[in-house]
Amino acid sequence: MRHIAQQTFAADPQTVYAARDLAMQALDGWGGCRRCDDIRLCVSELAGNAVQHGSPDGRTYLVRLIRHPYCLNVEVHDSASQSRVRIPPASPSAEAGRGMRIVQELCDDWGVQTLTGQGKAVWVCFRRPEAHTSRCSCTP
Repeated sequence: MRHIAQQTFAADPQTVYAARDLAMQALDGWGGCRRCDDIRLCVSELAGNAVQHGSPDGRTYLVRLIRHPYCLNVEVHDSASQSRVRIPPASPSAEAGRGMRIVQELCDDWGVQTLTGQGKAVWVCFRRPEAHTSRCSCTP
């Protein structure tokens, strides 16, 4: 059985908290999980990136969580299909650029999908402990 929670947010830094809250409420409603802290951090980072880089001119962004039997997908849709998602080389002196590196380390898989029309979806997948790769398709 598949469960979905989603909400559209204004491209405002204050909405990142609300995006995290959406994720935590959904996970609690679905019975919790052992990786809630990792998921919350990834939602925060992806929502923050959507606000900062992916939603020009104050457009909105969408956060969607999809709970499959063997995995959980988190998608953040924004309106900037031209902006690339990249993981810059690690630099101890850099003041920014570590977020996607952290996301990559916390999730089991991630990627970017161009949306029809305009925009992109950055997605991350968290496999449940009992999942086998053949049972979980992480791509949205």
